[in-house]
Amino acid sequence: MASKGGAAPSTYTPARTPTNKAQRPPFFTDSDVDWTRSDGRGFHQCRSAFFRTGAVNSAAGSAYAEFGNTKVIVSVFGPRESKKAMMYSDKGRLNCNVSYTTFATTVHGQGSDNREFSTMLHKALEGAVMLETFPKTTVDVFALVLESGGSELQLHTNL
Repeated sequence: MASKGGAAPSTYTPARTPTNKAQRPPFFTDSDVDWTRSDGRGFHQCRSAFFRTGAVNSAAGSAYAEFGNTKVIVSVFGPRESKKAMMYSDKGRLNCNVSYTTFATTVHGQGSDNREFSTMLHKALEGAVMLETFPKTTVDVFALVLESGGSELQLHTNL
């Protein structure tokens, strides 16, 4: 804009419209934060965690993990020649086995859903292991739950 003789230049300032954003209520109220969990942790406290690799010497890879009261050892063997080598396969096989020690749970026989956990572990790992690069081979993953304190599936899947 051209200014006329001696007048101050004018500037454009957009009109500020008041924002009428409604404030969302907090997700947790103060009464929610005050309670403690059954294991004695506070509302915002995480479980203690400990991880160590190389737990099993004979395995190609292994790890030991503690997450709260849950203790798990996971071992990976392979890739090695498949016992079904007579049949040619363009991609390798993935075998997953989850088992519980007899003293893993406080209730006898509670860790008997090994087959279901083995299937879930297989489904979680089959996308991560590139079996196409290992034709006629087998990769074995064994997870042994030493103590069951909850969330075993997440722990041995992440190891």
